[in-house]
Amino acid sequence: MNLIGRFFFILGLTTVLHSFVYGQEFSYSNSPLQFIINDIEKKTNYRFLYREALIADINTSFHTDKEKLLKSFSSAVSPHQLDIKVDEQRHQVLIFKSRLPSLTKTINISGNIVDDETGERLPFATISWYEFGDLKGTTTNTSGSFNLKIPISETAISLKASYIGYNTEYVYFDNQEVKSLEELTIRLTPKPFSGKEIVVQGINFYTPNDTVLHGLMEIGSFSPLGESNAVRSLQLLPAVSINTAINDGINIRGSSSDGLHVLLDGHTVYNQSHLFGLLDAMNSDALKSSGFYYDIIPAQYQAPLGGTLSLITRTGSLNDIKSSTGISNTAIKSTIEGPIIRGKSSWLFSGRMSYLGEVNWFNNAKLIEHGLNVNRRADLTVDPRLETSCEIFFRGFCDDPIILEIIKERLSLTEISILDTDASFYDLHSKLYFETKAGSQIMIGGYFGNDNSTVNYQIDEFENPTENKTLNNWNNTSLNGQLTKYIGNGFTSRSVIGYTNYSSNYFKQDFIFEDINETNSAVNLDSLNINPLNLRNEIIQFDLRQSVSKKLENGFLEIGISYSDFDVRYRELGLVVNSFESRRTSQLLDFFQQLDLETSTQLKISLGTRIHYFSNGRYLRMSPRLKAYYQIDNKRSFSLGFSRNYQFINSLQIYNINSNEFWILSNDEQPPSSVNYFSSGLYYNLSNNLYIQAEGYFKMYQNIRFHELNTDYTSISFQNNKVPWFYQNEGLSRGLEVLMKNRFKFITFTTTYTFSLTKFKNETKSNSDEYLLNNGEYFLADWDRRHQITNVSEIKLAKGFTLLSSWIFGTGIPSRVNKANERFSDARLPNYSRFDLTLNFKKYINKTKLETSFTLYNAFNRSNAWYSQLSQVNVPSYLSNNRKRNLYTHVYDLGIQPSFNIVLSF
Repeated sequence: MNLIGRFFFILGLTTVLHSFVYGQEFSYSNSPLQFIINDIEKKTNYRFLYREALIADINTSFHTDKEKLLKSFSSAVSPHQLDIKVDEQRHQVLIFKSRLPSLTKTINISGNIVDDETGERLPFATISWYEFGDLKGTTTNTSGSFNLKIPISETAISLKASYIGYNTEYVYFDNQEVKSLEELTIRLTPKPFSGKEIVVQGINFYTPNDTVLHGLMEIGSFSPLGESNAVRSLQLLPAVSINTAINDGINIRGSSSDGLHVLLDGHTVYNQSHLFGLLDAMNSDALKSSGFYYDIIPAQYQAPLGGTLSLITRTGSLNDIKSSTGISNTAIKSTIEGPIIRGKSSWLFSGRMSYLGEVNWFNNAKLIEHGLNVNRRADLTVDPRLETSCEIFFRGFCDDPIILEIIKERLSLTEISILDTDASFYDLHSKLYFETKAGSQIMIGGYFGNDNSTVNYQIDEFENPTENKTLNNWNNTSLNGQLTKYIGNGFTSRSVIGYTNYSSNYFKQDFIFEDINETNSAVNLDSLNINPLNLRNEIIQFDLRQSVSKKLENGFLEIGISYSDFDVRYRELGLVVNSFESRRTSQLLDFFQQLDLETSTQLKISLGTRIHYFSNGRYLRMSPRLKAYYQIDNKRSFSLGFSRNYQFINSLQIYNINSNEFWILSNDEQPPSSVNYFSSGLYYNLSNNLYIQAEGYFKMYQNIRFHELNTDYTSISFQNNKVPWFYQNEGLSRGLEVLMKNRFKFITFTTTYTFSLTKFKNETKSNSDEYLLNNGEYFLADWDRRHQITNVSEIKLAKGFTLLSSWIFGTGIPSRVNKANERFSDARLPNYSRFDLTLNFKKYINKTKLETSFTLYNAFNRSNAWYSQLSQVNVPSYLSNNRKRNLYTHVYDLGIQPSFNIVLSF
């Protein structure tokens, strides 16, 4: 073929191909709009952004070629009050509601951020943009919705939408063409390899730390039982005190553990952990996201004395049936979800059940014993108290530290033989979701949880073995319904109803009641009583909540009312109180308003108020909330805040009883707990890779509850015959918290440091005119850690592999060695140090997603003292004539604990 022939051949071939591509026909006859969109996305490189329910009922017809495709598509949806905006450069098509152009100099944008695969709303997703060169932003609400008013500053606007575990999406549009957008839906595609994380919101505005803290806490990274643990991961924040594997909750900025308010779909979860605090009571596979407030909490939340963790159950896929199944060294679990009416409604069921009592691997049986305080690893303390004991019991052989260590080696704790152990738990999440074309949402959810553990054992007591039993169980049922509706003119209404029934039971046949007495020169350690202890609790709660919110020109307003009806029963049988039983009922009525204003490009203010009326005692209280955020420049910002919070229901924690929570109500004799809370912060975004923040706080507590068994003053508290707890306790807490985060291409480091102090006093006098606690002087809180350091690193290895590590260090908590004695008032347990390691692997096999993790908790097997207590000790005859003595021992946290988790998603 000559040159001219080749030219005409190529020209003809090009013409044929051009005719095939541009002459491609698209023909639809009364076809569902969802089908049309999917077909166009398959045949072209255009991607549509929309909300399923907005197009679910629309059928249309048109016939066109590719060149006129989008124009024909726009004409076909126009009769349904829909419009489109096409970004030719990025091949993006926005579908939104038609609306008359606005005459103002702002662009009104409302919409949602959803999962591209399932259509689920994405709560707490971040959406940001630039105004006059300054970065602005907000987060979606719990329904995944947003409402923006953006001043016209440029010829084009770019919105950036991001969410943990999803690829970032950018939406561009020309503000000369579009003056208002309603029902703009941004669809985010899941990343192939991602994890569930907690969104930390120390303040209520979008700031650099909102995005920096996103990556700090992957849920469950260092769980000792393989299962995900959102509450445990909070300990990596500087505002949260570090804790042991087995615990009865966490402490936020000096508050007792009941100062953490855990919400599931807006309703209180009264026991947030299985198996003595080792793992969450909620299955993370059923949760979409979590929001954590630790600073000045918005008035939409009741706000206890510490912080609020808001967990949200997933709504389920609106498009396809999906499922996942998994196994860890603790439990098996499964989740299944799918549409009821495609694009408009969905269902989800997620269940998890343990097999801890059936398979004894990775020390499962030992974990049960450890959790129930049977054979916990312990040894004699080496501190001034032991030396004093030595002089009393061991004929003065304690002058030399070497002799002291030899004595320790010769002593042994009372022998305990385990007869049998059993432990089981389950949790079940369910949700039904309905969405209308107008955007209204109806959600009906349920949570059912249960935890049971028992140990039977034999104690060798003076060659007369006795059989004993310890059990720990709780049961929780929670039902809720929610209606969210757009009522016009920018107003959104939310109605919520809920019901909770929680019960718990703890019984220990050989509970140790410490009765400590002192003289001027000696300490009597011989007053140790072993008797049964039984604690029972039941809560029935009914909730109603109605709120209305509106996006303002320069802010956001929400007002509402909530009502709660409580029926709380508490029963205690023990040595201190032979028999105590209480039943309290009360109603709590709250009015609240929250106003967030952006008064200038630099200053943002959050103003909230919550007015409480509590019928049991007729308490009328007001909780003001104020947070001001000032942006010094693009890199630096500053914040100040104040709030007064009230807590009308309190939990009674006992230092060696874990998992179960026992709750009591305020009444006319026992006022609600409260805190005056001052905070400030300085935030410095040095670069895209380096961020530093420093925050400080000062808190003043009133009417804090302490159970008698937790105060170390049992001999005095026998005079308190009314109730087995102290409630007239005042306290102070202050702290400085520093966080620094370095991000590189394959590795991220986050380092935190906290200096804090928490102390309490009780100036109440007994019938004998003696102060009930510590002569009316201040004493340190049991959870006080003066210094705390954490370091978390994430290293991306080969494709699909991620290595996570955390190092936690804290000064020891106050020793329970008679804190009333000035000689030992500053005595602390040894420093706490722990290194955890997790290796994650994630891979897609066809359409199946495989996720695996292997964790080493306390990888270096360090012996970390947990608490100190009196224990019975066997003494050799050449050291003492009395073969049984009661001496203080250190009880230790878990040693090295391996775990695994495997999940398949279909």
